[in-house]
Amino acid sequence: MPTITTGRTLDQNRHPINGTGFDYDSDDRLAQLLNQRISPLFSQPITGEWIFALILSKDTQGEFERGVVVFRPGNSGPPEHFHPTYDEHFDIVQGEFIFKLDGKERRAGAGEQLVVKKGTPHTFRCIGDRYGVVIGETRPAARTGEVIPTLFGMAHEGALTPQGQPKFLQAMVIGSEYANDTVFTNPPPRIAIPVAKALAPLGRMRGYRPTYAKYAEETWWSAHVEQPLRHQ
Repeated sequence: MPTITTGRTLDQNRHPINGTGFDYDSDDRLAQLLNQRISPLFSQPITGEWIFALILSKDTQGEFERGVVVFRPGNSGPPEHFHPTYDEHFDIVQGEFIFKLDGKERRAGAGEQLVVKKGTPHTFRCIGDRYGVVIGETRPAARTGEVIPTLFGMAHEGALTPQGQPKFLQAMVIGSEYANDTVFTNPPPRIAIPVAKALAPLGRMRGYRPTYAKYAEETWWSAHVEQPLRHQ
């Protein structure tokens, strides 16, 4: 089974930069998932994350959204947060993770599934020496698919902090727009949400937006990130 490298950052001549992508086997589960993607492969070069969408659809339980995230070994994961309006389902495809759910840690590996109910503070990190691969599903569909391409694209353009976070006024605009979708626990929401709503108009006056259309374009990502080939 040949090993394939993909997801590398492209230089100004569109040449892949070694050490910036991830490897997978041509006949493993990740290869199958990459073939099923309905979006470009987005990458976050600061934190070592790649994400792509699988489906946005409806079934008997209503609308849902499904995507895949690939984590570099040792990736520290997202800051602790919760979702006020939807549950989040995780299916571990590869690697080992430690999830922190409402203050309690739980280890999870390939083949395990977790459900995080709405309103539950949570975070997770990828441990060990293997890339982590997780299928995430939200019911009902989340809005994270709108903002992730923007945050990842800003990382490529040097518009985030060295820790991979948006700068202050940009964060206020995003935080105000998505307060009903994703809420971070630090600083406390009772402080962060009113401050974001108060300062977001100033951020907008300065030209900041919750999302930027260029980062949703497949051509932008094809120029910045090596895209996986489709395999038969």
